Amino acid sequence: MLSVVIATHESERALLPTLSALVAGAAAGLVREVIVADAGSRDATVAIADGRGLPCIGVDASTRGALKGSG
Repeated sequence: MLSVVIATHESERALLPTLSALVAGAAAGLVREVIVADAGSRDATVAIADGRGLPCIGVDASTRGALKGSG
């Protein structure tokens, strides 16, 4: 089982397709949880996560870089 952390910042357009891509894995029992780690989005990113019942944690820029593997 996998836990998926999605690093976001102003990602409202990309978040829905990303979440949709995880549905099959969740239905098959491969994806256990999805967490959105947001770096202060001002668009609808957090609202989209909240609307789907996903935990959304706020992160600062250095943590966001680490989540993306560039830190």
